[in-house]
Amino acid sequence: MIDVKFNFKKKFVEIKGHAEFDEFGKDIVCSAVSVLTQFVAEIIKNEKNGNYKKKDGYLKISWKDNEMSDKLIMYLHDALKGIEKSYPDNLKVEVNK
Repeated sequence: MIDVKFNFKKKFVEIKGHAEFDEFGKDIVCSAVSVLTQFVAEIIKNEKNGNYKKKDGYLKISWKDNEMSDKLIMYLHDALKGIEKSYPDNLKVEVNK
């Protein structure tokens, strides 16, 4: 299970774990979550609006309080909630305000 925790007050999101929907290389849930989260992390870093830490099965994105970053993170949240709705056994999205 991939566990995603958004903390909007402290301006970070943590993504941990593996979806285990299918075997490595065929796991569509893992692929979708990875692409979305790493894409947002790279934009935030490249625009100098935050940073991220990444290792196997873990990604933490921290962002600065500005309109672009806030919108990207909200879009990420909404996209991940959509995946969670379709794959509740493989992805859990939480918000800690």
